[in-house]
Amino acid sequence: MRKILIVIYILTCVSCGLVMAQTKTITGIVRDNGGPLPGTGIVEKGLPNNGTVVDGEGKFKLTLKGTTQTIIVKSIGYLTQEVNVSGKNTVEITLAADTKGLEEVVVVGYGVQKKITNTGAVSSISAAEVRQNPTASVQNTLAGRLPGFTSQQRSGQPGKDGADFFIRGVSSYVSGQRPLIIVDDIEYNYADVAQLDPNEIETISILKDASTTAIYGIKGANGVLVITTKRGRAGKPGINFKSELGISEMTFKPNFLDSYQAALLTNQGYVNSGQAPFYTEQDIELFKNGTDPYGHPNVNWFDEIFNPTSQQSRTNLDISGGTESVKYFVSLGYLWQNGLMKDFSSASDVNNNYYYKRYNFRSNLDIQATKTLSFRLDMTGRFGETNDPITYSPEGEGLIREVYSYNFLPPFAYAIYNPDGSYGYNPKLNTTNVIGRLATQGYNRSFDNDLNITFGGTQLLDFITKGLSAKALIAYSSAQTNSRGLVRSGTVNSFPQYSYNITTGAYIPKDPNLYRIPPFNLTSSSGNAQRTTNVQASLNYRRSFANHNTYGLVLLNQNSYVDGPVVPVNYRGLTFRAGYDYKQKYLIEFNAGYNGTDKFAKQNRYGWFPAVSIGWNLAEEKIFKKALPFIDLFKLRGSYGLVGSDFTGSSFAYAYDQIYSSSATSYNFGPVPTNALGITEGTLGNNSITWEKEKKLDVGVDVNVFKGKIALTVDYFNNDRYDILTRRESVPAFIGVGLPPVNLGKVNNKGWDGEITFKDRINDFDYFIRGTFSFAENKVVFRDEAQQRYPWLQATGNPVGQNFGYIFDGFYSEADLTNPEVAKPTTAFRSGDLKYKDLNGDKIIDAFDKAAIGKPNLPSTTLGVTLGFNYKGFNFSALFTSSSGYSLALASEAISAFSSNFQPIHLQAWTPELGNDAKFPIISRTVSAISAANVSQSDFWQVNAKYLRLKTMEIGYQLPARWVKPIGMNAIRIYANGYNLLTWTNIDKFYQADPEANTGGKISAYPNQRIYNFGLSFSL
Repeated sequence: MRKILIVIYILTCVSCGLVMAQTKTITGIVRDNGGPLPGTGIVEKGLPNNGTVVDGEGKFKLTLKGTTQTIIVKSIGYLTQEVNVSGKNTVEITLAADTKGLEEVVVVGYGVQKKITNTGAVSSISAAEVRQNPTASVQNTLAGRLPGFTSQQRSGQPGKDGADFFIRGVSSYVSGQRPLIIVDDIEYNYADVAQLDPNEIETISILKDASTTAIYGIKGANGVLVITTKRGRAGKPGINFKSELGISEMTFKPNFLDSYQAALLTNQGYVNSGQAPFYTEQDIELFKNGTDPYGHPNVNWFDEIFNPTSQQSRTNLDISGGTESVKYFVSLGYLWQNGLMKDFSSASDVNNNYYYKRYNFRSNLDIQATKTLSFRLDMTGRFGETNDPITYSPEGEGLIREVYSYNFLPPFAYAIYNPDGSYGYNPKLNTTNVIGRLATQGYNRSFDNDLNITFGGTQLLDFITKGLSAKALIAYSSAQTNSRGLVRSGTVNSFPQYSYNITTGAYIPKDPNLYRIPPFNLTSSSGNAQRTTNVQASLNYRRSFANHNTYGLVLLNQNSYVDGPVVPVNYRGLTFRAGYDYKQKYLIEFNAGYNGTDKFAKQNRYGWFPAVSIGWNLAEEKIFKKALPFIDLFKLRGSYGLVGSDFTGSSFAYAYDQIYSSSATSYNFGPVPTNALGITEGTLGNNSITWEKEKKLDVGVDVNVFKGKIALTVDYFNNDRYDILTRRESVPAFIGVGLPPVNLGKVNNKGWDGEITFKDRINDFDYFIRGTFSFAENKVVFRDEAQQRYPWLQATGNPVGQNFGYIFDGFYSEADLTNPEVAKPTTAFRSGDLKYKDLNGDKIIDAFDKAAIGKPNLPSTTLGVTLGFNYKGFNFSALFTSSSGYSLALASEAISAFSSNFQPIHLQAWTPELGNDAKFPIISRTVSAISAANVSQSDFWQVNAKYLRLKTMEIGYQLPARWVKPIGMNAIRIYANGYNLLTWTNIDKFYQADPEANTGGKISAYPNQRIYNFGLSFSL
């Protein structure tokens, strides 16, 4: 009995020891050679769900629950360290810098890979860089940060300011040039990513070559933007709050001439057209001295309609943490962007301003059900509200174009208000008072509601073989837009307006029968509900055998998209990945996708998209280490493969179907004539059409030297796109039937991109500078173009989007009009009109004298420089971006005299005295077709554009922990940042526009914004 009691006593002591070991609490500090490392992750070995995060002073506290007595310490940019804490309650840990990038990972399709063993072309940035952007749209600040990424922000309107973006330029002359967007393994569209809250984002990567995009197969040809969102970490709940207030203004303000100068140019135009001056000498004098503000007004419409600044605000609250079993990240956000319009409608109790507000939430939940089974439940939603004033602009394209217009808002258009407060009117102009319209006509308000739910599970299959796991996922997303408006009944003239005579004091109504403003009508509409369902199932394998590392993936993916009561668009495919490396020195990876879509005929729906990549880390070779010990990483890599693009647009969707339609022509049948409509044959069907295909070649090098102080990545790419859906141009139209699209087109796109980074630390002073470059040029190789009479008329051989027009050769002089040796247009012209080169030498300027002019509107070269420092809680960063290698051409209200309001450049218009030193063709009320920018395109109107921008800048200060800990805070930070702060460009020498404006005719987009932003954040 005594022996039994002794055994029981011993077992009890051992059990108590184990229990005590499981509840042991460890405290410590984590630093590097320069000081504390806040944000470092600490987890218990064997229990990856038991962890914590180092605070602002580098301190941590963790209660151990297992038996390993070991903690794992991880921090980005440092080597992971395992620390045995047996017999210790406090530890000090010093991390070594990861000079080779051994621990750094990059996000790729359906997984992550260590950067040192990655053989594909991937560029990525962290969440911290993303959040330095005070604009509402994430993509607006990626150009210059991510090599290979090009963007153009066409509008600054609240809620609609997301930039268009491309990866490594464009490789197709049809409209499907945008990259695929993947957020947490689920496909998003452009609108979704523009509204993604930066506070929710963990990382952003772009996949650029075949080895990284082939797994997306039929959708990967244009590159892939991959975004991961934040997830919870085991540990006590962490609460983070951020509030920002911003002030916005236009990046540029157009400078129009005043009434006096505009009246002089108006008369000059009439005289040059052979007409009598429009304004008398008395009118000119009254415009000059301003003594008749009602009959001869001088109104700066930009100043009258727009405020110099506006406001925006953003607030975020997130909570994260968890236990071994459940980890969570929950985020709430609110965004408000107000427009620049002045308030004219308060008396009508409506809002005449542009604005956008958004509420968003995200909940990412990770559940460890058993040691081998885990679940993921993500839910996110966004509720947006966009307000647009109803302006009834005569131009029909919004208020901005109207403000630029000479025909509707010249400075002498009308007095805004008459002496009695009524709205002014000018019978000579016969337009509706714009301020009256803004004050009385109401608004249209749209409501966007998005909801996304993802549920998935991962089962470890180590009982079959170590490193094997299975994963299943189902995702559902829905989006719907509804609108509501308050609109006055009647016409655009449905409010009283009067012309006031300052001499007689008389008020003459525009409409004598209109005495009051009609009531508002409530309008509403409901858009189609867009629903997407995605199902994925996969097997993953990753295992190491001594120095041999292998991994693999097999994934089934099915996606169904429905836009209202229409036929769903379905996608299904298999994805394969297999990789191997030996000592992280010799690397090889194979990727493939086998997938298809029902956009094509049944026999042509599926395709095979393989890719292979290899790498060689020379720095791991003994002879290399001995000869060049200062080189930490020297990795050569290359990839080649086939990818596809299934974008067909509305023009080519389901083009395998034969189209028939009802005819407007009717026929009579039967003994008693009975009228019946006919049937007409539409465009022929083509059962053979398939997706576009692209062969991608990429060769790159990654270099780290001097213990990671300098890092360099350079890639060369050469992409051959073929089977582009094309309508035949070589077949004459008189064959009498609409021909279907065929897979004929070819485009080559090649270039370079890369980045170089230098970073160092001097005591407490961390500093860095990073430069990025992106260059891509494309060429149309074949598009079944009809044979042109002259080679310079051929689009083939030129870039995608190449403009064609005349080549400027001075101005016509009086002597040129009668000189038979000077080529002349076939339409009426005069001295002072634009003169063009006669390319075919027939002495006639016509369509055969047009050639490729300028460049496409998408920049071929994008440069970026990011620099910054951290010093004892202070931080500073700035991003400069530059774009070049593109052209901008505007017309109509943007520049053309008597369409546009007169601008300073019109003062340099042609006169006999200026001759070819003029900067603008002759001012004429009847513009010759040869000098009309919207009729005869020429390189005179083309600006080979370039600009340099201080895109973002941020300065902040994090209060010392000793100040904030006593009040229960973990950290408090104050900061200020800005967007589009400074711009240097050659555009403003000719056009009054932002350098990112869309090329073409008029200016109608809401101006881009410069933002000054101030913020406060704290964590508990």
